[in-house]
Amino acid sequence: MVSILLLSTCFVLSCVVTYQFEMDKPNTRLSELHTYHSSLSCFSEGTWVSEKVWGCCPSHWKSFGSSCYHISTDKNNWNISEQKCIKMGAHLVVINTEAEQNFIIQQLNKSIAYFLGLSDPQGNGEWQWIDNTPCSQNIRFWHLNEPNLPDERCASVVHWDPTGWGWNNVFCKHKYNSICEMKKTYL
Repeated sequence: MVSILLLSTCFVLSCVVTYQFEMDKPNTRLSELHTYHSSLSCFSEGTWVSEKVWGCCPSHWKSFGSSCYHISTDKNNWNISEQKCIKMGAHLVVINTEAEQNFIIQQLNKSIAYFLGLSDPQGNGEWQWIDNTPCSQNIRFWHLNEPNLPDERCASVVHWDPTGWGWNNVFCKHKYNSICEMKKTYL
């Protein structure tokens, strides 16, 4: 009986600690976001256990799915673009679905190329995202005959007439605009 009582007490304590830890996560994430961004925009995204769930992005960022996106207005090389994203609590964009690709290209200027978080560091055709996930065969939006040069080890999204938007491999040292992505914070 004592063992059951002890186990029950441990279980209740672990539930309370886990609940408190989970409830502090949004506050910690909000505190981190406020380090980089002075204001946030939050949107009601349904309910979660009878409480409203709010998805928050920094003001002037675009919201889609579980992410927030920032389209840069300045040109930098790929490494500096990634560093600028990191300074805002984000990374260069990782495109996971066709819907995400379609959302992103609707935000872009057709006369500008934008770095993606996609690269081939070794120049061996093994493209990977900035989060170290490989570039899926199912989610690829390369322009026809791209990627084409092993020395072009970074990817951009660019609009070409008449084919439209697609990915192009480019030299990492060239300067392009970029797209940053971060996960939304939920309250």
